[in-house]
Amino acid sequence: MIRLFTALRKRYHENISDETIFQDAIDGFNHHSAKCPSCGAVGELAKHGDYTRYLVSCNAKTVIVSIIRLPRFTCASCRATHALLPDILIPHSSYSIYFKCTVLLAYYNRSTTVTAICERFGIAISTLYAWKNCILEHKELLLGILADKKKPILAFLQWLLECTCLSERLQDFFRRHAFSFLQNPPMTTTHTRPP
Repeated sequence: MIRLFTALRKRYHENISDETIFQDAIDGFNHHSAKCPSCGAVGELAKHGDYTRYLVSCNAKTVIVSIIRLPRFTCASCRATHALLPDILIPHSSYSIYFKCTVLLAYYNRSTTVTAICERFGIAISTLYAWKNCILEHKELLLGILADKKKPILAFLQWLLECTCLSERLQDFFRRHAFSFLQNPPMTTTHTRPP
């Protein structure tokens, strides 16, 4: 997976759709000068098709479900294949980062019930609580323990939605922790295969 941290600049103030942010990031990617995440070779990536997935986003009134095409690249040096994933997307999730933050902002604003929030955004109650746990953990990882204690969660979510340096913050988070902000932790199994 090639994480592209350039898409989330000035999105909130320009009122641009998540699908447009995604497409602009894909169109602006130059694979000829990109580095392979597996072997580190520069300029060795070649187009290798694409695949589709859903992108769930929202505007002020409705939930928007789009089908997007993610390009894939192969490295001539190590033969690894990688999908290009702009920072508007969270790995292994159909929901955009702004969608998750908008849902959590509605939850922390406490202006309506959990059931009403989940019905409005078309998610399960358990999903909302999983996102709540995730944002609290990732907030501390992103800000650090001391800053985390000083910044209330509601102010933090508003900062995320308005921040013009969000791409840089998310890139730093990815470098430090080897997973993406608001990405669910990888599933671990406790069973073993029979011999």
